[in-house]
Amino acid sequence: MITSFKRIHKFSLLIFFLLSVFVLQAQEIELCKYYNQQIEKEELTLSEEESLVDSLLLIKNIKIDTMKLVQIYSGFIKAEGLSQLKKIISYADKIEHLALNLNDSSLEIFKKNRRNRIVFLSRDQQFYKALKAGDNYLERYPEVDKSNDRVYRSLGNSYSGLGDFQKAIANYDEAIYLSKSFKNNKELVRTYICKLETLVDLNDLSYSKQILKIEIELKEFQETNEISYKNSFALYLNLGVFNDKTNNDFQKAISNYKKSLEISLQENDTINIIKSYVNLGGVYKNNKQFDEAKKYLFQAKEITIDFSFLASMISNNLADIYQKENNHKKALVHYQKAIVQALQSKEIEYQKLPTLEDIEFSPNKLDVLGYLIDKANGWVAYYDAEQNPEYLQNALETFTLADQLIDIIYVESREDLSKLFWRKKGATFYPKAVEVCYRLQQPEKAFFFMEKNKAMLLLENMTNATAKRLSKLPENTLEREQNLIKEIKTLEAEIQASTKTQTIDSLKNSVFKYKKEYTAFIDSLETEFPKYYNYKKNIKIVTLQNVQSTLQKDELVLQYIVGKEKGFVALISSEKIQLKELPTTKTLTKTVTQYKEAVSKPFVNTEDKNTYQEVAKKLYQQLIPFGNSEIELAEKRITIIADGILQYIPFEALLTSENEYLIQNTEIHYNYSLSSAAQSQQNNSPISKTFIAIAPTKFKNDQFNALATSEEELDKLTDIFNAMHFQYEKATKQRFTEAYGNYKIIHLSTHGGIDNTIPWMAFYDEKMTLDELYFTKNQSELVVLSACKTSDGELKKGEGVMSLARGFFNAGAKSVVSSLWDINEKASNDIIQEFYKNIAAGDTKSSALQKAKLTYIKNNKNTSEASPYYWSALTITGDVTPIHITQNSYLYYLLGGFFLTGIIMYIRFKSSNKQAA
Repeated sequence: MITSFKRIHKFSLLIFFLLSVFVLQAQEIELCKYYNQQIEKEELTLSEEESLVDSLLLIKNIKIDTMKLVQIYSGFIKAEGLSQLKKIISYADKIEHLALNLNDSSLEIFKKNRRNRIVFLSRDQQFYKALKAGDNYLERYPEVDKSNDRVYRSLGNSYSGLGDFQKAIANYDEAIYLSKSFKNNKELVRTYICKLETLVDLNDLSYSKQILKIEIELKEFQETNEISYKNSFALYLNLGVFNDKTNNDFQKAISNYKKSLEISLQENDTINIIKSYVNLGGVYKNNKQFDEAKKYLFQAKEITIDFSFLASMISNNLADIYQKENNHKKALVHYQKAIVQALQSKEIEYQKLPTLEDIEFSPNKLDVLGYLIDKANGWVAYYDAEQNPEYLQNALETFTLADQLIDIIYVESREDLSKLFWRKKGATFYPKAVEVCYRLQQPEKAFFFMEKNKAMLLLENMTNATAKRLSKLPENTLEREQNLIKEIKTLEAEIQASTKTQTIDSLKNSVFKYKKEYTAFIDSLETEFPKYYNYKKNIKIVTLQNVQSTLQKDELVLQYIVGKEKGFVALISSEKIQLKELPTTKTLTKTVTQYKEAVSKPFVNTEDKNTYQEVAKKLYQQLIPFGNSEIELAEKRITIIADGILQYIPFEALLTSENEYLIQNTEIHYNYSLSSAAQSQQNNSPISKTFIAIAPTKFKNDQFNALATSEEELDKLTDIFNAMHFQYEKATKQRFTEAYGNYKIIHLSTHGGIDNTIPWMAFYDEKMTLDELYFTKNQSELVVLSACKTSDGELKKGEGVMSLARGFFNAGAKSVVSSLWDINEKASNDIIQEFYKNIAAGDTKSSALQKAKLTYIKNNKNTSEASPYYWSALTITGDVTPIHITQNSYLYYLLGGFFLTGIIMYIRFKSSNKQAA
């Protein structure tokens, strides 16, 4: 201790001498030369060497040889290593500053530092800075270089850290290509490991072939001893996770985890030993071999002294086991211990919860969220065992805290991909929370969780649109936003169309640049226009009281939530709410699948019709399990808020016990959520023009089959409205974009479909995808999509079906008529024509569609085209209030014509009388 004090005192005197003497002699001293002299004379530690340089730089007018100083800083980076990331990033930044001052990018030492800086920033989880540095590097050094593989790998790591897994994989693939080209096996192995980790995190069996390919490649490197211990460990651990969580291959998972344990024991790597023990405990737990699981978890516990984060994983796994063993109190104690360990906070009784403030600023809040959900489920299991209502109340409070935490994480996420991930996470416990409310007979709280389980991202986007309007953002500001979005979407479309890897990577760099600019632009709006920020962050979930206060006596709401095991339905009127449990999700899914299959194809024979009738009656009873439901629903207007697989079916074609279609006595429409419906009402802008129709009929280069009835369809529309329409080569994507949002009613008659989960609709010259539609502006009262599968798309848990119809809502449309499957062109045209006549007559949109379908059913009774396939695919979603048709309607023109003719005849009559006189 005394020796250490003397050393520090001696070094301090040296620094004092420098500052006092060199001030007078600075013109004669060169920093690097003096530094080298001192470290030769004195045996200085690395920290003392760094302090010496910092002190010399404080001397005014001291001479500096820039390149020698760069070499000193490079030496510090090498000496510190990756264990001191913040420090080495600061030295890399200093070297970059010196490089900019010299204005010479060609020197290899500066180029190397820029590569290293990308790696350092990515490892330090400064992902946006790493991506910006990578983008700048690739622009500054566009030529292909043997070290570029490391740059692309770091970009991949950054994209993966941000949750943009597809971009991560694309960058890893480019790095792999370059490493193979330059025979850089060391870097190739590292990139394979990074790609493997990302593919495993996706938890998707569709990536199995890619994972197997990487496994084969890496094991070949093991045979030639070209893979390090850490990479071998990562290989086996990730293969274990894949086989455990995704592939459900217990034996392979065990084998891989044991190999990761074996090599970590050989290296005496405590952290990796613990990770192996915990994963082995987890896989045995999942396979219900609890004694074996506890053996590994207790082994991990014995050596987990200074690693609270790893300790929390052990406690949570043990809690799961105790719960399976029906030792519920012990399970809850360990769930609580996992939460406390992850938060690194003081012990609290297992009946209590940490505050939201305790969790919000924890670096481990994502893990705490999982522990909270597990603990809430633990309280439910405890209730099932002992029937103590207090346990259900504890479960509800825990679910409520988990929901509040998800809101915080969701708001912090900037990428839609990340937000969708957290909506999916919420969907894992909201149905269970509703079940707790059902048992506690708290339907109002159940309604809240049912709303939180649907279309939150859509609600956020709608709120953002309202914020821009209410805060009166300047027109040039809105135009700049639209231009940035257009650039991003155009480049992303080029990426989809391109097959060249280098072109794709270059385009991705450009997309990233525009996205960064867009993010900075949005941030600037929040600073320059505080009203915009205040409106934007005010995302409102409607209350049950709000909903009931707006319902008329003849209006009802059917709200659904479908979980992994159970589901529930709420029937809401202006006076009450009834909450019922649905059949098990397995049973319900089977019936829904049978119904969808029966209703989405024409009846070929009597057997098809009988099958449909049987399953349509059965599903009606399962989905509407309320006493006297047929009487209660008769002559009512019903809003259906479907969930999960229910979003793919038409409720209109369900059969009552009297063998009648539900639509015969009930007016039906749909909404994504009641909160998004309420928000949509706030987005009102006056539109003077009434109607526009766009129907390509034929397509450029015959890329799609001609639509035989489109021309006839437009002629009939002209009979109803004084319609502005574009047909053939005039029905272009650009023409639609220019007209979009300027008309109350937009009619599109075209082809639609889905490619690789991305919905699209065709114009004469090219397609428009859902992604492009999301960032257009529109305040139309009604969009009619006379095309196939415009309600179809990928189902995102906790958010809904990502369809073209949803895209129009995201853009601001009030209501959309869309199709659930490939429609029959003639039948759909007949229904739509009748629908428009009813709209023109002043009907509500839902009543107009109901009447149009009933007319079709009546006209085609006892024919081969009477089956629900022909008429039930078209549904209406959104606001259903009548549309005020201006003097542009055909009716007004007709009346005006009669009036004008009467005046002319009267004048002629008067004139002839005068001549006769």
